[in-house]
Amino acid sequence: MHAFAVILPAAGTGTRFGGDKLLVDLCGLTVLQRSVRLFTRRQDVTHVVVVTGQDRLAAYREHLSREIQEAGANRVEIVLGGAQRWQSVLNGLKHLAGLPDMPAWVGIHDAARPLCPTEVIDEAFAATVKHGAGLPCIPEPATLKRRGPDGRVHETVDRASLYQAQTPQCFHLRHLLEGYEHLLAQQQTGDLTDDAQVFERAGRPVLITAGSPVNLKITTGGDLAIARGLLAAENRP
Repeated sequence: MHAFAVILPAAGTGTRFGGDKLLVDLCGLTVLQRSVRLFTRRQDVTHVVVVTGQDRLAAYREHLSREIQEAGANRVEIVLGGAQRWQSVLNGLKHLAGLPDMPAWVGIHDAARPLCPTEVIDEAFAATVKHGAGLPCIPEPATLKRRGPDGRVHETVDRASLYQAQTPQCFHLRHLLEGYEHLLAQQQTGDLTDDAQVFERAGRPVLITAGSPVNLKITTGGDLAIARGLLAAENRP
């Protein structure tokens, strides 16, 4: 069995949601608790690192006290994030790299994706061990239009090879850390929107694995309502 660490970036402001969406109740557990439990109950995950802002460190540590206690000593840690998502991920990677038992592999999972199916994680982990990186995706379902400068439709974009990226995005930990540090040194981090881009820019392959529509990211109140409906339909605890 190959050991993974998982980083949960959780330093966002929740502007579109209107507050801290991670602490909102989702059928008996909060969004954050569900996201953490996706990984603390896996035998192949040795460390879960929640990365958040200075103003939430103590609150999140208290909020996750049950998960921390159930997982065991030092398996769940809350560490300081950064102003941007990539800075939070990098802080999490540096924290893991400083551990005496640093695992070889790491998954980066949006803390606002609390319903990720087990099989999505399984496939991403397996692909990462075999190929160096695994990226859960779903095929783009919509008809895509490119808008012209005059506001009219410029063209219809062929969606056959287009996919929506999800998480956990999984990598060889040391290679991801080196990639982030290289981009930081070259001042090329400003336009990063996900972690797979770090591997892409380093010329390393990233294998697309199966995602799931259930693995939605909660951004608005509407997303929360959908998540509650999915849990009710599946009768999940």
